[in-house]
Amino acid sequence: MKLLGYTLLSLVAVMWLIAMLAGLIAAFPYGLVGLLAIAGLGALSAHVIAERLRNKEDTHYDRTVHQ
Repeated sequence: MKLLGYTLLSLVAVMWLIAMLAGLIAAFPYGLVGLLAIAGLGALSAHVIAERLRNKEDTHYDRTVHQ
């Protein structure tokens, strides 16, 4: 049930992002600002995820410290 919920939410998020990108492309000259903002957020998100995956100290604490 939990997996179904996450799958549906992910699907809706992807569809919403596609619709938003299509709208920004349709509003071409002014939509570039939105496209740049989305690209910036995507780059920052990728950086944060990569940093988290490379950090061995965080991984150690996730595995050994129980709350």
